[in-house]
Amino acid sequence: MKGLKKFFSLALITVLIFSLAAGAWAAPKGWGQSGQARGHAERNIEQEHERNMNEGATVEEKEQNQNKEKEQEMNEQEKEPEQEKNRLKKQEKKKSVTEHVYKGVENALQHVKNPVARAALQAILEGRSVAQAVYEAKQCLEDWNDQDEIGIVAGELKEALEEDVSADSLTRAQGYKHLGEMFIKAGKMEDARSLLEQALRNNPGDDEIYSILNKVFAKVKDNNKVKVYIKGNMPMFDVAPVVENGRVLVPLRVLAESLGAAVDYKDNTINIQLNNSTVKLVVGSGKALVDGNPVMLEVPARVVDGRTLVPLRFIGEGLKAKVNYYREGNLVAVE
Repeated sequence: MKGLKKFFSLALITVLIFSLAAGAWAAPKGWGQSGQARGHAERNIEQEHERNMNEGATVEEKEQNQNKEKEQEMNEQEKEPEQEKNRLKKQEKKKSVTEHVYKGVENALQHVKNPVARAALQAILEGRSVAQAVYEAKQCLEDWNDQDEIGIVAGELKEALEEDVSADSLTRAQGYKHLGEMFIKAGKMEDARSLLEQALRNNPGDDEIYSILNKVFAKVKDNNKVKVYIKGNMPMFDVAPVVENGRVLVPLRVLAESLGAAVDYKDNTINIQLNNSTVKLVVGSGKALVDGNPVMLEVPARVVDGRTLVPLRFIGEGLKAKVNYYREGNLVAVE
């Protein structure tokens, strides 16, 4: 009997010890769960406090809070497009000229000593305005006498300008005009003429371009042939213009079409109309009418190789166009 009691006592002590040990071992886990619960409870209390504050707020205070929230959202929305716009602008600037242009400029720098020209080429490498680089290079032409250098720099700047996607028509016209002057100084007249004609196509109303183009024709000594530009383009005449008594005569049909005028030709009588202006003349006659007013012609219209040639200045000015003649290069510009 005593042995049985002793056995039960030992068993009870063992159970108690095991319970205490298990409780001590499980305490950290239980404490963590209760900590999380307390955290959730605290956040719920804060949210409840905010709700209570809003419920206790006046209608005006609620509207002010809502307006503040909307204003913050709008500010964030406005910042995003602006940031994206700036990012695209920087990206576009980098893409203004292609990679092979940069390589060409780097190669050109090895052969160019002129400091201003080097600065202009360096501007391309740094991603700055191609038009500004062209202008800077053109500014030093007067004291820059190395034709090879000028030709190298002009060639690289020309390619950069042609591939500059950010340049508009007027910017291109100015750039081509400056480059035309550089090519003239370099002695490359065909390149100069090509660029100046591109400048005219971008800005046909710039008289300075015609003045520079006149220098090109004067330098190549192509003075026997009359060069006619109408609205920035040189039309193809099936019969070449002729000069008679100091007056340039050109084929009627091509002149009228280039100006956008309507022509009625019947029984050697010519009626030309553009907008509200009309010119009437008769082949071989020294008399004409401009807007119904009689005018005497120094050189009458005549037929050459089956084509009717008319005095260019008389027709142009009669239709309210501007006509300029550049003697050195024998060039006529009609705008």
